[in-house]
Amino acid sequence: MNKVILNGVDLSIEDVVNVARNGYQVEIDKDCMAHIAEVRNYMESEWMRDDAPAVYGFNTGLGKHKDHKVTIEESDLHQYRTVLSHCGGVGDPAPEEVVRAAMCVRLNAFCRGVSGLRPVVVERLVELLNKGVHPVVPWQGSVGACGDLAPMAHIVSVLIGVPQAEAFYQGERMPAQEALKKAGITPVEFQLKAKDCLALLNGTQFMSANGVFAMLKAFRLSKKADLIAALSLEAFDGRIDPFMDCIQQIRPHQGQIETGEAFRKLLAGSELIERHKDHVQDPYSFRCIPQVHGATKDAIRYVASVLLTEINSVTDNPTIFPDEDRIISGGN
Repeated sequence: MNKVILNGVDLSIEDVVNVARNGYQVEIDKDCMAHIAEVRNYMESEWMRDDAPAVYGFNTGLGKHKDHKVTIEESDLHQYRTVLSHCGGVGDPAPEEVVRAAMCVRLNAFCRGVSGLRPVVVERLVELLNKGVHPVVPWQGSVGACGDLAPMAHIVSVLIGVPQAEAFYQGERMPAQEALKKAGITPVEFQLKAKDCLALLNGTQFMSANGVFAMLKAFRLSKKADLIAALSLEAFDGRIDPFMDCIQQIRPHQGQIETGEAFRKLLAGSELIERHKDHVQDPYSFRCIPQVHGATKDAIRYVASVLLTEINSVTDNPTIFPDEDRIISGGN
């Protein structure tokens, strides 16, 4: 069975697509799982007490309630209600591939071992993904600045078997509890513990998943733009001169060089392009194609580099660093 091993550092765009579209299974690297357990043990041994210092989302409320301490006794109910309160998405369900990609990227972030959730929750999310239980996640509702709270809450609501939650299983939409039962998954029902909930909700993996597919579409459109422009150049009886490599090399932007090469290949052997031209030069709209299409290629490539970094990043808050004995609230 095809599989992607997640370790938090070298997930590729191709890996995400294979999990999202091609049904690849995921597995957490054994060393990463051990580190997740170590960090959780640190949290429970050092911070799981009512007189511990305040840690956002672990023993405090959220948002404007950040200064309100939550006791150990209140914690489980607080986690559950946090999930319910953030299930506020609206609109049609997001495509299965986007949901699968988001789950995959979220799991990859957990592999860095700084989120502080329990290993059993990570294992259950892996099981959900690998057994094809796809939460119904409304398209609209992400806050953005605070992370994908609403989309991730809808995913978590299925993970813990919230009665109102829904999922797709084997192409059929049904109550989450029914989907979990059919897939042979026992929900972590009402059992999220301190930091589990915030680690699952607070991140940017849903928007990163959408970004991956938008980027793939942009690459396809860029190639189609070259095809359309090459055909148009032929129809106009245009010149190949502006696409020669020598002129690209004296303004050596990578995308411009690639565009010139693409056009020379596309138009190789064209009788229309090779025949004698009476006009001295083509209009800007044709002879500046390498510069315009090239700049677009460079921009898309930059976006791809950002997304590659993002899918291998930790974006939840706060994050735990046992070696430094620090829990840091930041802005990732």
